Amino acid sequence: MNDNATKTLRGVVLRGAMLGRKINFPTINIGYGSLDLPFGVYVSRVQTLLGVYKGALHFGPKSIAGTAEPSLEIHLLDFSGDLYGAEVRIEIFNKIRDVMSFDDLESLKKQIALDVESVRATVIE
Repeated sequence: MNDNATKTLRGVVLRGAMLGRKINFPTINIGYGSLDLPFGVYVSRVQTLLGVYKGALHFGPKSIAGTAEPSLEIHLLDFSGDLYGAEVRIEIFNKIRDVMSFDDLESLKKQIALDVESVRATVIE
């Protein structure tokens, strides 16, 4: 793995509200404990039993879901499968943007597509 990561953590994949699936950007949800990380969207790399994937990591409240409670969720690029209950290792790299509020799912979907392209374009050594 890489020493350039700003944070590294391990967690078990939990069931979420499955909102990401509804807009074709499924995420894995991770319990984060006392993570010292500013809210935002980050480039990440996630090591799973099935391989290593780049990810768009969101840490903070999910305004579209109407929850003020922060969550940590990651859309894994080019991944298809089920990781519920599996332990993953997450490396967090550069911040792409701050947390934003969205009025509807279509606006959220458009922004996630932009986030995914930013992650895809980022070189992780």
